[in-house]
Amino acid sequence: MYCNRYMPTKPNREACQLEKQINSMILSMVRARSQATSERDLLKSLQEAAKRYEDNGDLPSNISCDKFIVDNCKNIYFVGYDTTATSVSWCLVLLAAYPDWRARTRTEVHDICGDNLPDVDMLQSMKMLTMVIQETLRLYPPVVDMVRETMQDVSLNGIHIPKGIARPTLHQDPNLWGPDAHQFNPERFSKGLKGAYTSPHVYMPFGAGTRVCAGQHFAMVELKVILSQIISRFSFTLSSSYRHSPAFRLLIKPEHGVHLHIRKL
Repeated sequence: MYCNRYMPTKPNREACQLEKQINSMILSMVRARSQATSERDLLKSLQEAAKRYEDNGDLPSNISCDKFIVDNCKNIYFVGYDTTATSVSWCLVLLAAYPDWRARTRTEVHDICGDNLPDVDMLQSMKMLTMVIQETLRLYPPVVDMVRETMQDVSLNGIHIPKGIARPTLHQDPNLWGPDAHQFNPERFSKGLKGAYTSPHVYMPFGAGTRVCAGQHFAMVELKVILSQIISRFSFTLSSSYRHSPAFRLLIKPEHGVHLHIRKL
């Protein structure tokens, strides 16, 4: 039975209490930051925008200046941090499970970067690592649900798209990706994104069209930097306690966490 989010059930009361605590923590940080005299940053810009919208009467009547700031802070944290952190987790799981790809990416990172932090040119040269990331995002796109979905069966350029299609389903359709669609095979991206599939809308880890993720390029840079530093400095394998159970929530997360045996090189 569907339970309305406003009904005073135990889970709803707990969720409400957690939301109040989170909002309070964010506002405390914002107020402390507003008293600082350091240079202008993203939070300062957000505060100024909220004040400007409030003064001009541009905020809806049910949204206060504080709520505007809190909601935007949540979005920035969720979109800019949690999605990338989850993708890093899945990349490490797959690299731990496929030592040949781990070795190949480590060799590439060492040859390109040596002992240095990667710069822009180095990041663009990491073809092997890019392929691993792209294949990981195919198997485990960070965001499961799309805002828009097919309301009825449609056909686009000869591709049948059934009603209610979900992104993970599209990413792992054997008719689109071949008989190994459910397997980790970064080699499918060896010729780049366009060489991996026949239609641009069968691979959408960052969405597509006018509402494509604005931070997709930044996210790829984050993933390459984080993974290149981990791969080049540590050896890791899957722990026997690891239980593979992708949890389809707002993000696709490892339900029981990621358990790795890590050794510094």
